[in-house]
Amino acid sequence: MKKSLKISILSIITFLTICGIFLFSLPNIFSTHAEITEETEGVSVIETAQDLQDFVNNYQESDAESVVLLTANIDMSGYTLNGTIGTETNPFSGTFDGNGHTISNLTFSFTDIDNDVPSYIGLFGVTSGASIFDLGISETTTVTVANSPNVLDIGVLVGSAENGTSIENVSINSTLNYIDQSVNNSSINENNRGLKTINAGGMVGELKNSTIQNSFFRLNNSVQENAMSFTLSSIFRRDAKFGGIAGAITNSSVMFVVSMPFFDIDISENFAGTTYVGGIFGTISQGNSKVINCVVEPTISVSNASSNTVYSGAVGGYITLPAPTRNNISYIYYNSSLSAFGDSTNYSSNSTITSVSDTITTHLDAENHLDAEDYFTSKSWNGLYGDHWDFANTFIIEGNNISLQAFQDEFLVRVATSSVSLDENIIILLDEYGNNATDNELEIRRGYNDTVEINFKFNASVSDLIGQYYSLSNLTLRSNTSGETRSVASFNEVEVDDEDEYRYRLDSVANYERIFMSSSTVDSETVYTITINGITNNYTGLYQLNVTANEFVGRFEYRLFDKNDNLVDELAKTECYVYNKTGGNQTSSSYTINDITYNNSYTIATNANSRSIYEFRGWYLDVGNDGVIEGDTPLSSPDEAGVYSNSDLNVTFGQDDFALTENFVVYAKYVDNSCSLNFDFNEGVERIVISTNENAITEIGSISVRKQSNVKLEVYLKDNYTFDAQRFLAQFNTFTGFCERVDDGSNPSYYQFNLDLTQLNDPSFNDQLNLTFETEYNDTTDWTMIWIIVGSVLGGLVLIAVIVIIVVVVKRRGGGGRGGKISKSSYKNMYY
Repeated sequence: MKKSLKISILSIITFLTICGIFLFSLPNIFSTHAEITEETEGVSVIETAQDLQDFVNNYQESDAESVVLLTANIDMSGYTLNGTIGTETNPFSGTFDGNGHTISNLTFSFTDIDNDVPSYIGLFGVTSGASIFDLGISETTTVTVANSPNVLDIGVLVGSAENGTSIENVSINSTLNYIDQSVNNSSINENNRGLKTINAGGMVGELKNSTIQNSFFRLNNSVQENAMSFTLSSIFRRDAKFGGIAGAITNSSVMFVVSMPFFDIDISENFAGTTYVGGIFGTISQGNSKVINCVVEPTISVSNASSNTVYSGAVGGYITLPAPTRNNISYIYYNSSLSAFGDSTNYSSNSTITSVSDTITTHLDAENHLDAEDYFTSKSWNGLYGDHWDFANTFIIEGNNISLQAFQDEFLVRVATSSVSLDENIIILLDEYGNNATDNELEIRRGYNDTVEINFKFNASVSDLIGQYYSLSNLTLRSNTSGETRSVASFNEVEVDDEDEYRYRLDSVANYERIFMSSSTVDSETVYTITINGITNNYTGLYQLNVTANEFVGRFEYRLFDKNDNLVDELAKTECYVYNKTGGNQTSSSYTINDITYNNSYTIATNANSRSIYEFRGWYLDVGNDGVIEGDTPLSSPDEAGVYSNSDLNVTFGQDDFALTENFVVYAKYVDNSCSLNFDFNEGVERIVISTNENAITEIGSISVRKQSNVKLEVYLKDNYTFDAQRFLAQFNTFTGFCERVDDGSNPSYYQFNLDLTQLNDPSFNDQLNLTFETEYNDTTDWTMIWIIVGSVLGGLVLIAVIVIIVVVVKRRGGGGRGGKISKSSYKNMYY
């Protein structure tokens, strides 16, 4: 039943359960964004500072829905941007994939007073429904304006994010240096003075109907000149809102963010507006707005020379009406001497907004090492929304800092194979060029969310065993950091449209397109590829491809057939036994081995009770399990005399008759080979004992015996009875040696015979044998003494009678001579 390799792989590789398979139980382990590559249709690739300057400064309406891919880290030192990606009239609504790269030293200059300064300033001016992810901005971001607009939304990343804009996996470690030349610019129209307001954020100036998650703004430096410095003078006579993440939040969500800003705000005495400052937001409004699962460690310095109000809080400055729904601002940990909010009159806050004394950069682990991860895992972060801080796939701890995996240079994946009980390796790993890997091990280095391919083939010398007797059972991963070995998952076949490609979904990942195994033919060899789409910290370490022996179930039993080779349903359960001699004797009607593996050997034995009428007729491999012996494979043969003398079955699974690829049943065939012995005997026989019958025979009747050799027949006679053994043996003179006397005749009441019952197989017996035992009574009594005793007794009686008669006669005569009367006493005395 030998199959091709492909069919074998498809039929045998199956899902194992234990494991337990639990390594990737964390949700959303892969980026939800569609993969963007340089080959993606319509993609705009930005690789150099010049590329970025050209794209920003020449932004036009046709760029609004662009798909942009950053393919390298870019230092913008020496380059000046006088525009933004997206404007108020032409917002950016496309996709910007930072691909884990960072833009540093951004410089914006709007100093030409003949041109209007944009109201929305950042790398992105205005976004509407845009998707920005895996992007970093670092160093100093400088914005210089000569004629500031009446309303200014300014952020390092986005001026105003609107209408479903999604910002995810963005890391900003940058100083926002805002220079407003209009403060002392005499050419400013005095009519504009007093109409200006500002929304400024470390990430976004104003967040409206949009989301920010899994992101950072980090600027917690002790050096004053590195702070986000704003001077609020007479030109700002309306509100000023500053936030570590966003200056103003309206109907938007901020979740799983770390904000570590340093604000230095100088309010002049002639400033006429209200100031709002917070570690996350300046102001927030609308019931659906959410700030959940955040860490805030702000430094806020406000110098207020005016008489106007300043609302300053570690989390936010002011919660405005309509306020967020209760619990929509929750699960926030902040480290600051400030209160959580400058003013929370409009919001009923809850206890999940917690002031803590420890910080990310100073938290100690059990060994007094700085460990930022413990800062997160030791707290109850999960709120009413979102899932958790995902250190396996999104965040990462480096030294004492928390950051994003998207900005790691590379992840190391090592691959090895498990050892198996064969002379050669079953799996051969292949390098990226298709050659056999050195020492059968691989090292693969990839960036965050890159695709990892593990290529291998099966050793040609044992390829026929794959799928039949061995399977690629599962993939394990030993973590680079903890050293813990965990099961990734087992391979589970799934259907795909392409019949030439076989895919096996890893159980822990619902979408098998993310992690799968496929096969292809290279130089007439089948090559298998395990593809991991989206490598993260959770996927780095030592992968081991494990090959395990397929386990089969073998059931060994006996089956009873009648004289016509028909299966008998009712088995004599106590008369025949099957057992495994390798694993210790057993006495049962069947024996099952549940873990039979390739090349393992077993010795199975069978026997019948010594008094059983059933005869062993060989081992058979059941074909069809239909109870019909025809077509079943014989596994043993008789000797020249037709006798199955050896009842042991030697099994080496995978070899010869046991080159099987499925569970099997083997049975010992037993045949009812009995003969009825009919006993007829007279009163001289006390009992008859035959070795195949556990009870002595004391009444005329019959018993069943198996037609086997050397059955001992014992006859016990009653006293004074004799038995003519020769006449008994003469009944069998037709068959030489069928029955013979074996005792020495020393006990005349005991006769022993040896019956060679193999001759009962002769058809002339018709399975009936009459045994007649005739005895004769033999009177051996000695009458001599009896007659002596009887004669003595009779002679004594006669003598006594004679004496009595004589005495009587004498007495009578004496009395008569005296002629007198004789008294009664005289008569009495006559007797004496």
